[in-house]
Amino acid sequence: WPLAVAATSETTLLLEAMATFDDNTLSRLLLFVSEPRARLCCTVWAKHIYETLELEHLIRFHKLVRTKGHVLYHHSAVRQMGDDFEECVAYQFEICANGHYDLAWNRSFGQWSAANERQIGRWRVRGSQLECTSTKGPDVPDGCVRYGAAGRVFELPLDDVMVGRTDNSTLPLPWEFLVRGTPVPEAMNLHCVGAAVVAPVAVTSEQRTARVPIGGEPHRGARYIEIDGEMHEVSADIIVNYPESDWKRLMTCRIRFGLGR
Repeated sequence: WPLAVAATSETTLLLEAMATFDDNTLSRLLLFVSEPRARLCCTVWAKHIYETLELEHLIRFHKLVRTKGHVLYHHSAVRQMGDDFEECVAYQFEICANGHYDLAWNRSFGQWSAANERQIGRWRVRGSQLECTSTKGPDVPDGCVRYGAAGRVFELPLDDVMVGRTDNSTLPLPWEFLVRGTPVPEAMNLHCVGAAVVAPVAVTSEQRTARVPIGGEPHRGARYIEIDGEMHEVSADIIVNYPESDWKRLMTCRIRFGLGR
C-alpha cells in the first residue's frame, strides 16, 4: 500500500502541475468544462479547475441571466460639487442571456450642462467582473439620443449587477469614465469629477496685457467676460437662455469643472 499512496501523490502533483494554464489553453479548456461527467474522474482535478477558472462566478451569473432571460442593473448618484452645483448621473443596463447588453446613461450638472447616450455591446464573465465591450449602434435621426462608439471596454462588479441597483454619491466609480469613453483619472480623489482632467490653459503675459480672450482672437458677435483676470467667450446657449447678470456665474462653473462651451 505505500507504493499505491506514493503513486497517488505523484499523480496528484502531476495533475496540479498540468492545471497551470495560459490564456490560450484556458480558452480552449472552457469548451469542455460544461461536460459534467468529465469532472467525476478526479475530485482534485475538478476542484482545481473550479477554482482556477473561477467557475463559481460564471455559473452563478449565467444561471441567473438564463433563468430570467435578462438582468436589469441601475446605478445612480448625486454628487455635490460646490454651492448650488451638483452632478447627477444614471446608468441603466439590460444584460441579455444571448450575450448582448443595452445601456442608456445620462449625466447632468443642474441646469447648466447635460449629456446622454445609448450603447450596445457584448458581455462575458471574467472572474468576479462582468466585462462589457461596446459595438457599433444603428444610425439614428437628428434629435434622437445617439449611440456611443464601438470598442469601449469596462468591467462591472458582478455582485453589484446581481443586486440590481447601486448608488454611489461620493466619488465616481472607474467604469463610469470608461462607459463615457474617457480615461480614468490617475487620482480618484479629484475635486473635479468631470469626464476628463482638464489641463490649465497657458496664458502669455502679452495676452493678459492686451486682454486677448482665451482661445484666440475675438470674432464677430462673440461676447466675453472676465474670470480670474482672464477673458473668456460666453457660450452661445448661455447667451440665448440666461440674462447677462448670470453669465459670469454660469461660465465660472463650466470653466471650473471643465465642461467646455
